[in-house]
Amino acid sequence: MFNFLISQTLFYTVSLFVLFVPGYFLLLAIFGKRRILSGLERFVISFGFSIISVDFINFSFSGLHIPITRLSTFLGIAIFSLVCFAIYRFRRFADSPDDGRLFNFSKNQLILILILIFLMFFIKLSYLTGTVFPTATDMGHHMFWSEWMADNHKLPTYDGMPDFIIGEHIIFGAIILLSNADVTSAFPVVVLLLIDLLSILAIFILTLRIFKQKNVAIMTLLFSGVLYAVTSPQAKFVSGGVVGNVMGNFLLPLSFYFYYRAFEFFENGTLTTNESRTFLALAFFSTFGLFYTHHLTAFIFLFISFLAIVLFLILNFSKLKETIEAALKLILSPRVMAVFIGGLVFFFFIFTPNYIKTSAVNTVVGAPSKGTRVGLSIANLRSSVGEARLALGFVGLLILAWGYKRRNLGYTIISAWAVMIFIMSTEPHLLFVNLPSNRIGNYLSYPIAILGSYALCFVFGSRFRLEKNERIVPNSLVRLSLAAILVFVLVNGISDSALAFKNSNKLSLIAQTFDSSQYLVPHITNSDMVLKDHNYITADSWIKIFFMRGFKFPLSRGYFKRYNDPTKPREMCTLDMIASPNSPDAEKCFAGTNTNFIMVNPQYDSAQFQKLKNFNQIYSNSEINIYYRVKQ
Repeated sequence: MFNFLISQTLFYTVSLFVLFVPGYFLLLAIFGKRRILSGLERFVISFGFSIISVDFINFSFSGLHIPITRLSTFLGIAIFSLVCFAIYRFRRFADSPDDGRLFNFSKNQLILILILIFLMFFIKLSYLTGTVFPTATDMGHHMFWSEWMADNHKLPTYDGMPDFIIGEHIIFGAIILLSNADVTSAFPVVVLLLIDLLSILAIFILTLRIFKQKNVAIMTLLFSGVLYAVTSPQAKFVSGGVVGNVMGNFLLPLSFYFYYRAFEFFENGTLTTNESRTFLALAFFSTFGLFYTHHLTAFIFLFISFLAIVLFLILNFSKLKETIEAALKLILSPRVMAVFIGGLVFFFFIFTPNYIKTSAVNTVVGAPSKGTRVGLSIANLRSSVGEARLALGFVGLLILAWGYKRRNLGYTIISAWAVMIFIMSTEPHLLFVNLPSNRIGNYLSYPIAILGSYALCFVFGSRFRLEKNERIVPNSLVRLSLAAILVFVLVNGISDSALAFKNSNKLSLIAQTFDSSQYLVPHITNSDMVLKDHNYITADSWIKIFFMRGFKFPLSRGYFKRYNDPTKPREMCTLDMIASPNSPDAEKCFAGTNTNFIMVNPQYDSAQFQKLKNFNQIYSNSEINIYYRVKQ
């Protein structure tokens, strides 16, 4: 018990050290304790900047050929934080406008916010208690690379696989090094849950800054955090180990937050030119962090940004020259250009992400190559985003378009965010996007939540008034309508989450997979190859973590449908060696791959091995049989 308490205390202390401390001190060095940021904003941004800062600390280690060990990781974060603190102590910070009024909530508002945060945490945690066990395929793949980083004391190169991005794994590797956390424990889910919760808070502060209405921000907390709290991209992505999307959904709104604050002066904001330049430099910093974390989110960010810029310039065409001159005045400042050019040099010449290759670019650009990439129907979007949110979000978009404030960049960002993802997910061919439409459609949930919240607050906040003293609908009918809509939204959102809860407990199945893997580790040599089945073995992607002999070890028989993919020729050896181990094709495959051990589910794939004399059963439990192939 004592050892458990010590290990848990160490884990949470290390998590705080890795995920909060460097970002907090970076903000302290930049802004000091000025009131330009509220306490909530500092809290949320500190986590985002910590993720990016720890990434760049490790990039520096790699460039300087410094082994990434427990000591170097601790010293790297500690020295970075101390340097930032020293800058804070020696700098002089000017006074800034008090933003406290925007974040100064009434007692009732604060109670409501705390209740919503509690419900958000409770619903997600309730779901994750049944799915925290290490079964998810994506989580197994990602944790392999995090463990590889910790074991080999360097950053992985991913063996030429562009689907993995280094920023997805560094913070997990750092926590493993500093706390000895076991990747097969709940620690990866705990970290992802924290990032997921922070993404909701990032949406909250972004909404509050743009609309400057506390009720809209609080309603957004309900729409994005409590309702549909389980469905993708929220708790389902956390339990599924969709690491890049979870991080991307945090850094994307955080980047929009900085861009909005940098150009908030278009709305006669209170920031000085120097302060706007600082926010723009931080926007570029967070953008580069996003590009090192998840390529799909970065790809979507580019499309949204392009549409937002075009829309803003068109809507302000009468003041186009003034607008461009004001923007260039910020962009061409030394601090902004230093971050931008430094980021580009670092990105393309010092530490280039694995996906910046012609082959990788070709996989996401062009005509949709699969049925899953040709676009979603409205019915698909309703099931993905939620019927109530989608309807209210559409209304909110119409309201913004109807009463548009031309100089409001925030309205443009939210509108472009929703419209671009809608087009990318429903009509990808129009933009030459060759990516899974459903994965893109999941990104629609946050902007739709913001727009839906705005629609509800706009309509019922105005109480259907046309003029100051002219009410076209009685108060009683307004309250009844609001109650009816809220009931519909609540029932739709909460029932959607309830349907996603899993009742089955796979702990015993996972234990048998892990036990069989632990048995096999000391019984194979470096020249042996293992083949396992992905179709019928629970948590099979985690088997590679026990061997740590490469991402593609052991070999795996994939889903059967993949072997009949007309768009891409597939190797057939992994199928033949299990389905028909005595066939001539399988014999060639066994010899060519040096496969000597087979891990299969006894209920589905044992008969063909038991009747062959050259296969000996060496291990058995209710879920896995292991066969050894005797060479003849």
